[in-house]
Amino acid sequence: MSISASVLETLHRIHRQKTDLSGQLERGPKQIQAARTKIDYCKKVLEDIREKQKNLRMDADRRQLQLRERENRIASLEGKMNAAKENREYQTLKEQIAADRQANNVLSDEILELLEQVDVVHAQIDPAIAQIKAAEGDLVEVEKRVTERMKAVEADLARVMKELAQVESGLEGDFKRDYERLVSLRGEDGIAETEGNCCGGCYQMLTPQMLDRLANHFTVVCPSCGRFLYQS
Repeated sequence: MSISASVLETLHRIHRQKTDLSGQLERGPKQIQAARTKIDYCKKVLEDIREKQKNLRMDADRRQLQLRERENRIASLEGKMNAAKENREYQTLKEQIAADRQANNVLSDEILELLEQVDVVHAQIDPAIAQIKAAEGDLVEVEKRVTERMKAVEADLARVMKELAQVESGLEGDFKRDYERLVSLRGEDGIAETEGNCCGGCYQMLTPQMLDRLANHFTVVCPSCGRFLYQS
């Protein structure tokens, strides 16, 4: 089984080009998806901000309702206190009113703090919207760039596949069968150039007999990794 080093070198080069171009075709859609994922993330951030603002506002409204209810109760208690005929009843009502007013002071502080938080969160909305618009603009650019690049890559891959078919058409016999089996499993990793006295794929030291066969244009398979070897 023998084949010239130049043919193996050519096959190796073509398979590397094929791998590179195929990888570019796979990365293109991933780049677009990444840009879309960024938009989804930015939208989720905005949604979370608005949800947080809504919850803070609802909490503030709930406490304001409690404040009004307690103020109404204080007014009612004050009316009862002014109409009280016994000192004990008067003192009890007075203590209740004082407790409610103290509770209202605390509640008022809590409402003010909540409203301040609402303002802080609200200030985050416009920047979040701007982030979405920027991400959408990035998506348009990525789609345009990737689409243009993919056309060029597809043309290059078609050219490479045509060249590969031409070279493979000249393969014969046992080598063709072994080659087809190997590259179907490993692609470009089915072939390696020697580096010094070693396999360029796994760096296994080659025997003098193997090096001699390579020098005489016989096909050599690395005993360690199984790659077809060639010397340039």
